[in-house]
Amino acid sequence: MADIYLSNLSGQFDYQQILDKYQQLKLQQIAILEQREDLILQKKSAFQTFTSMLEDFKGGLEALRDPGLVDQKVATISNEEVASVTITDPKALMPTQLEFTPTQLAQRDVWLSQAGVTSREEEVASQDGTLTLTIDGTDYSIDYSDSDTIDDIVTKINEATDAAQASLFFDGTNYRLILSSTKTGSDQAISMSDDGDLLDNLQLGGDYEDSHVQEAQNAKISIYGTEVESQDNTFSNLIDGLTIEVKRTSGDPVRVEVQNDDARVQRALEALLDSYNAMVDYSKEQTGEYGPLSGDFTLHSIRSALFNRMNPLLNQGLLEVDHTNGHLSLNLDRFKELIQEDRQGLADTFSQLSDQLGPYLESLFAKDGLLEERVDGYERQIRNYEDEIRSTATRIDHEIENLKERFIHLDSLLASLNSMQTSIAALLQPTSDQG
Repeated sequence: MADIYLSNLSGQFDYQQILDKYQQLKLQQIAILEQREDLILQKKSAFQTFTSMLEDFKGGLEALRDPGLVDQKVATISNEEVASVTITDPKALMPTQLEFTPTQLAQRDVWLSQAGVTSREEEVASQDGTLTLTIDGTDYSIDYSDSDTIDDIVTKINEATDAAQASLFFDGTNYRLILSSTKTGSDQAISMSDDGDLLDNLQLGGDYEDSHVQEAQNAKISIYGTEVESQDNTFSNLIDGLTIEVKRTSGDPVRVEVQNDDARVQRALEALLDSYNAMVDYSKEQTGEYGPLSGDFTLHSIRSALFNRMNPLLNQGLLEVDHTNGHLSLNLDRFKELIQEDRQGLADTFSQLSDQLGPYLESLFAKDGLLEERVDGYERQIRNYEDEIRSTATRIDHEIENLKERFIHLDSLLASLNSMQTSIAALLQPTSDQG
């Protein structure tokens, strides 16, 4: 059972009020420690935000470090419903223009038996035999028996080859066999022979012209009067580094234009400068008179080191410096001049920039590097303050408890003295029958 303390038993003083005021005074020590800890938390948060900005800057440098950046191309097509284009090798692809007209799409070879069976359990051949399929110069043999159903024939064909696919078609009365090549192109035409009576019973193959419902064919496009074919609907050898995929035929020419993707290079360079400018503004804000990092020159030191390593851009005249706010911006005229007249020189400049900035950034982000070391230092201070707050709170609790015990003892003594005083006063009181 918990102890129950009754304050002011003696009626002389209320010691609980004294204890409460004493505790309030002591808790000010904890409030001061918490304020100091909060300042360290703010410092840590500000530094981690700056670290995140550095990561963005590092990512921007990685984009410029790509040796193929200045070789990037952009391809446009006049009618995306008719065809699409894909750049496969930007370096090999040169800026160009091309017009073509899709005149034919590639098709698979498809056969549909003109006869069938009314039941899937019914045999389709009256004797054993071997069905031979020839596709792209390769023969595929399928042995069958007079007890095989049409489902059995489908299974055996699909197990014998990946070049053709068999399936069933139910026309409402009969189950008929569909046989098609798995790839498009004239080389995928299927020829059939049979030393039994399977094909005749199904009315399928070269002897049954109507069973050939779709002929294998190549895709065709006309380029300035020259016809070009492809086994499928993809043309990857017309222009080095470019693939054209035809979706449908058209009576009108389709125009393809390939250009250098200068805008992509510009965006990459401006993204790097934007991330640098963001760090400049943030470091000013956080290290100013009222910022959590006031008096800490680490952020300014890092920013200054980054600027000093941007000499490759400065030497090429690509940067403009705003001395009022420390911002960097891209000299667009110089950029356009370089990218049009000396793309390789621009690529070399980016490489030099990477050589200047890369090692320094790696050292900052390295294990036990400046960034990690600074955050670890803040975390140690935070842990120390938390330990001190806990120990101070424990000490105050003990002091309050000790004082409470002493006040209880004092209050008890005062109560006893009051009782004794009352008794003595009663003894000294004259009786009414004296006189």
